[in-house]
Formats: sequence, C-alpha cells, structure tokens
Amino acid sequence: MHCIVSLYKKSGVSFLPLPNRCPEGFLGEYCQHRDPCEKNRCQNGGTCVAQAMLGKATCRCAPGFTGEECQYSTSHPCFASRPCLNGGTCHMLSWDTYECTCQVGFTGKLCQWTDACLSHPCANGSTCTTVANQFSCRCLAGFTGQKCETDVNECDIPGHCQHGGTCLNLPGSYQCQCPQGFTGQHCDSPYVPCAPSPCVNGGTCRQTGDFTFECNCLPGEEF
Repeated sequence: MHCIVSLYKKSGVSFLPLPNRCPEGFLGEYCQHRDPCEKNRCQNGGTCVAQAMLGKATCRCAPGFTGEECQYSTSHPCFASRPCLNGGTCHMLSWDTYECTCQVGFTGKLCQWTDACLSHPCANGSTCTTVANQFSCRCLAGFTGQKCETDVNECDIPGHCQHGGTCLNLPGSYQCQCPQGFTGQHCDSPYVPCAPSPCVNGGTCRQTGDFTFECNCLPGEEF
C-alpha cells in the first residue's frame, strides 16, 4: 500500500498533510481502511455507498428493487400487497412465493384467524387445531365431547370382559376383573398359575393347584 504524501515545514515544525488520494480498494485519512464497496454486493443495478463509519456500506437500489442487497423486486407480494395480516411478518421464499410468521394470538396462512387454541381449550391430552377463528379438538381414545372433556364409559358397551368378568371403568380406559381360571385384558385366556411366572428375583414358580402356586426363592431373596 502506498500513499502519496509530502512533508513541508512551517515555523520550524514539520507537517504531514492528508493524502490526496488512496490506492484502489482503500479509504480513510491514511488509506488504512478497506473499501467496503470494493466487492460490490449490490444486485440488479444497485449502487454501493460507503458509510461514514468506514467498513460499512449500504446499497442504493435501482427503481423496482429493494432489500439489503437489492435482491428483491418491489413487485414481490411481500412488498406489493403486504399479504400478512394482524402484524404478521412476510418472508420471501422465491421471486413470487412467501410465508407469514404470525404474531402471538393469530394463525392461518395469512395470519387472518384468531388463534382459538391459545387458551388450551382441549382437555385430556387432545390435539387442538384452529379453523376459521374456531377450535377443533381431536380426542384420544377413551374421551369424547367438544373439548374431549367426557370420559367414555367402555363398560356401557357389552362384551368387553368375557367369561363373566367384571368391567371397571377408568379415565380414558377400562379394566376387566376376571373370575378364577381366566386372565388377560378381556378375561379371554385360561389362567395357568406359572405361565408366565409371577416370581421375581430369580425365584422358581411351582404350581400347587389349578389356580394356586408358590415361589421357590434363591438364597437371600426370601421375604
């Protein structure tokens, strides 16, 4: 880097005047800053303008273009029609497509709907969706109602528990209390005391009757 300078004296004191020009690509009093416009990043005929704060630059766009680097056409829907409503932010995906990021409390492609799910109206783990300012709840199995607030009494439906089993309604489900000799969710399997083994910690199951058993425990595991 070379600056064109010259010394002169006045009253016995030497002065260093400001350089009259800098080499290409440099700016500043002493040509100490890189020119931010050396590599012009402005698109579509935009003009790069170095700012007072050296090292910074902005683009002055040609008519019909906008954006930090003049990369967007002002005819893009985000600028021409401002489609995102209720304070939503328009994000350009391509020359003619976009998506809206909505403010809290709004939803929809254009943020045109009030988010009716914001108050969490759906109960019992159900899923809420907003449709035209209204909410809709998708209930989990075992619940019903507009807000999935009602437990379905499966015991009202005959046939859940077989072989004389008693149906016990539970929140979102049910349980069969089986008669002696049967087991399984619906009391549909014959009960065999040691199949599978109920003994834990390595204990061995021994059937002692049609419906009885005992566990032979390992040393140190007896209770």
